Amino acid sequence: MTNKNNPQHDAANSVVYLLSRPWVVTLLVLFLLIPSAKLSQALESGADFLRIDTDARAGAMSSAGAASAMGISAITYNPAGLASMGKGEAALSHSAWYLGSAHDFVGAGFALPGSAGWKMGLSLTRLSSGSMEGRTASRAKAGGYSAYDQAASLGLARQYGLYSVGGVVKYIESSIAGVKGTGYAVDLGLKRGIRGAPVSVGVAVQNLGTGIKYISQRDQLPLSVSAGIMFMPVGGFMLNFDARRYVYDKYTAYSLGTEYALFGGPGSMSGLSLRGGVNGGAAQSAAGAFSAGAGIKLMNADLDYALSPEGKLGSTQRITLKKKF
Repeated sequence: MTNKNNPQHDAANSVVYLLSRPWVVTLLVLFLLIPSAKLSQALESGADFLRIDTDARAGAMSSAGAASAMGISAITYNPAGLASMGKGEAALSHSAWYLGSAHDFVGAGFALPGSAGWKMGLSLTRLSSGSMEGRTASRAKAGGYSAYDQAASLGLARQYGLYSVGGVVKYIESSIAGVKGTGYAVDLGLKRGIRGAPVSVGVAVQNLGTGIKYISQRDQLPLSVSAGIMFMPVGGFMLNFDARRYVYDKYTAYSLGTEYALFGGPGSMSGLSLRGGVNGGAAQSAAGAFSAGAGIKLMNADLDYALSPEGKLGSTQRITLKKKF
């Protein structure tokens, strides 16, 4: 007999039903087999700046964003999240790095008029280094040089019932001392909500491409496959878990993040949220390290702050400003 008066029982049934679907099982099997695939026999990848968080909200939750990234910020975590945008949204993000370098992100997204629900996003990510002093073999000064890495992205996404799908095409450029390398990449993403339950799941493939070519050398991109689940056990409190496999680098990174809205939940004009997260797995960043942050929402604008671990070099502070139109 069906228990129509027990929403928790119905939600559990919905979760079991989703996990038993053939497409979910297929994705999980592929995710587990990727470490032994032929692709993983390649050299370690370059273009490490593509791994850096571009959003303070996700950064405070240890980069867990495959299922929870929303709006224009989703363009670098799971492009399917672009489908959650309203009429328009813009974002700016900045973090100061080591030796005078800086990491910046600017993005804007909007609903395409007359497109039956399609959303478009544009973004530019740049890691710029300060001026570096050149030296000869005898350690005498020999002028200086600069370096930067950047990626320009164009994304599209659409929602189909409980499903959201999205894709991103990006142009990547890297330069050091005037020598440039260029390349292209594609990201693909899928998200699904569960009817009657505060749960969503997401999968994404990022940095599919032939690599960055420098004169006669080509470096692989950090190809990754990620899967995540977002769950809200009580109103205002979110748990977020991600697993990301870096194919060429042959390691898996895990992220567990939380977000607690002290007041002002989704859809509110104002609010305050606290966030935290922890890393796991053999990642390049500090495994087992904690991240933390907070966010303030006021008049359809969000100001987020994150303190994130960045391996042996310490931690990085990141700030993001988002505005909905």
